[in-house]
Amino acid sequence: MDSPSGETSASISDGLELESLDSQSLFVALTNVEKAIPELLLSVKPILSHLTTSTAIDGPSVSDTGADEEISGIRAREGVERYMTLLDKIQFVLRQTVYYLHATKIPSSTLSPPSVDNIPTPFATTLSSSAAQNNGPRGVELGLYANRIEEKVLSDMVDAIKGLKAEQEQLQHQQRRGNEDVNGNDGMEVEVEKDDRRI
Repeated sequence: MDSPSGETSASISDGLELESLDSQSLFVALTNVEKAIPELLLSVKPILSHLTTSTAIDGPSVSDTGADEEISGIRAREGVERYMTLLDKIQFVLRQTVYYLHATKIPSSTLSPPSVDNIPTPFATTLSSSAAQNNGPRGVELGLYANRIEEKVLSDMVDAIKGLKAEQEQLQHQQRRGNEDVNGNDGMEVEVEKDDRRI
């Protein structure tokens, strides 16, 4: 018979499965790890209950004692299996997270949500707030998606400025050459007139 707690345990256990090794999947898995901690502690309860019941039994046992002890043992075994399964999945998620952070050189704060009054925007690296000033000069760090957007926007701005500067320099160069050509032609005309007068 499936109990609501069993369904909850199954859903939490399924939430610890990593479908892909990216920041979004790891963030979801770490959120489920936080939810799995209480379930991990609850799985110890039937184990402790079984140990306590076995220790408390003394004297001649009645007919129901054997059946109760068997049921308690089954629950304790299920608790051990659930505990080990959750613990293995939690350790796997944590190991994959550490590997991802080392492999991609991403600070651990990237996977941490910002405070409520200090939410980063896609086009700014820091936000001035009283909380940030009290905590120190450290700014708010953006997530991966926001960093990509900001990098793309800044790159486009730099390219646009370089293009405008190059176009302006080319225009000035053409104007200088035009002025030099005009001055050269005027000088040649004056010399031709002088030669004609001499002749």
